[in-house]
Amino acid sequence: MKRFLIYHLPAILYAALIIYVSSIKNLSPPDISLFKYDKLIHFLEYAIFAFLVFRSFRNLMPPERFKYVAYLSVLFLVVFAVFDEYFQSKIPGRQSDILDVISDILGGFLLILILHFRHKKSLPGRSK
Repeated sequence: MKRFLIYHLPAILYAALIIYVSSIKNLSPPDISLFKYDKLIHFLEYAIFAFLVFRSFRNLMPPERFKYVAYLSVLFLVVFAVFDEYFQSKIPGRQSDILDVISDILGGFLLILILHFRHKKSLPGRSK
C-alpha cells in the first residue's frame, strides 16, 4: 500500500487533475503576447506528468527494463494527450487543438529523454 501511495497515486491524481481541468466549460488562458502561454502550459503540464508516469512505471518493473519503461511512458503519454484533447473537444465552450497535443507530447518526450540520458550517464563504466 505504501508503494502505491508513493509511486502510483501521484500519477493517477495528476491524470485526474488534467481531465478535470479539461472538463471546465469556457476555460481560456490569459492573453500574453510575448509567447504562446497556452502551449507553454501544455508543455510543462506534460513534463510533470511524464515524470510521474515514468516513476510509476519504473516502480513496476526491474531496473534492467529502463528502456521499456521509457517507451511505455511515452506511448502512454501520447495516448493520454490525444484522449485528453478529444475529451476536451466534447466540452461546451472548449475546442481541440492539434498544437496542444504536440506541446503535450513534446513536454513529456523531452522529460523522458532527459531521464534516459541521466540513466545512461549513471551506468557503471560511464563518466559522471
